[in-house]
Amino acid sequence: MKTKITSLLTLILVFMMQVSFAQKATKTVTGTVADENGQPLVGASVIVNGTKTGTNTDKSGKFSIAAADGQSLTFSFVGYNKSTVAVTSATSSVQVALTSDNTLDEVIVTSYSTTTRQSFTGTAKVVDAKNIERKNFSNISKGLAGEAAGVTVINSSGQPGTSAAIRIRGIGTVNGSRGPLYVLDGVPFEGNINSINPGDIENTTILKDAAATAIYGSRGANGVVVINTKRGSKTGDAVIELELKSGQNMSLLPRYSTIRNPEQYIGLTWEGWYNRGVALANANPTAYANTNLFANMPNYNMWTVPAAQLIDPNTRQVVPGTPRRYIPENWADYAFQNSNRNEANLKISGGNSKTRYFASYGALKM
Repeated sequence: MKTKITSLLTLILVFMMQVSFAQKATKTVTGTVADENGQPLVGASVIVNGTKTGTNTDKSGKFSIAAADGQSLTFSFVGYNKSTVAVTSATSSVQVALTSDNTLDEVIVTSYSTTTRQSFTGTAKVVDAKNIERKNFSNISKGLAGEAAGVTVINSSGQPGTSAAIRIRGIGTVNGSRGPLYVLDGVPFEGNINSINPGDIENTTILKDAAATAIYGSRGANGVVVINTKRGSKTGDAVIELELKSGQNMSLLPRYSTIRNPEQYIGLTWEGWYNRGVALANANPTAYANTNLFANMPNYNMWTVPAAQLIDPNTRQVVPGTPRRYIPENWADYAFQNSNRNEANLKISGGNSKTRYFASYGALKM
C-alpha cells in the first residue's frame, strides 16, 4: 500500500513539473512599434509584465523579446499612451500603434529641477525648439521675439552677430542692469549669448515674476531665461544629422524718394540757413547762409570752394560742375543690396542607459 501511494505521488509531481515547464517555456516575439501615423518610434520600451525582462525598439521601431504563452507585453513611449498585448500560442509577431497622450503636462525647467505647468505657482513660458527652428537668426535673443507675453526684444543694431536687448515685463531699474539672467543647462551664463548655437537649443523657459527672484535672488530681478541644450538619447544607436540652410535677402518693397547725393543735401541745408536769415530779418540772408553753412563743421565741406562759391543764390543749389575733394561711399547700396545667407549644422548624438553624448558643429556665413 505504501509503495502504491509513493508511486502515485511521484506521478503527480512529474505531471506538475511538466505543466510548470510548459507554462515557463519561452519563445521569441518580434514586431514593430509606431505612432498613430505609422511612423516608427525609436527607443520605445517593451516590457514583459511581472518580470524584469525588457528591451527598446531600434531606429526602425523594431524589437525582439523572449516571452511565454500567457504573459503580456506592455509598450510605452514618452508622450504616448501605454498599450498591452497578450502573448498566446499563436503570437509570434505583433505590430503596435501608440496613440498620443494629449493630457501630457508641459514641463517647466525652473532651476535645479523640473515641474509641470499645473504645479508651478509662478509665471513662466516655455519656448519649444520647433518654434525656434522656424526662424532664421544667429542669436537666441532675437529668436525670442514674439514668443512670450510681456517679453520685449529690442534690436538696436542690424549687424550680424549682435545681441538684442531683452526686457521682461518692462524696465526694472534706471541706473542698474536691465537685462535678464541667462541660465545655461542649470548654470548662470556670464559669456556672450551669441556664442550659443541656436541649433543646439532644446527649449527655453522664461521666468517672469517673483518666483525667479526666490530661486536666483537679486540676479533674477529682471527675469530669467533658462536655456536647455540638446543631449543624446538612450537607444544605443549613434545618430548623425546634417542640416543645411540657404537663403537670400532682397528688398521687394519700393524705395521712398530720398536725397540722392551730397549736392542735394548741402543745397537744402543752405536753403534752411537762408530761410532762418529771412525769419530773423537779417539784412543779407544770402551772406548769413554762406557764413553759417560750414561754421560749426568746417571739415564737412567736401568741395574745393567755400560756401559763397558753392551755392547759386538764384537756384539755391550747388553750382554745376563744382569738383569734390573725394567721392564718399553710398551707404544706401550696402543697406539695401541683395545678400546671401548660408548655414550648416552637423550633430552627432547617441548613448545607452548609462552614458549619453551630443556633439555639434555649426557654421554661418552672411
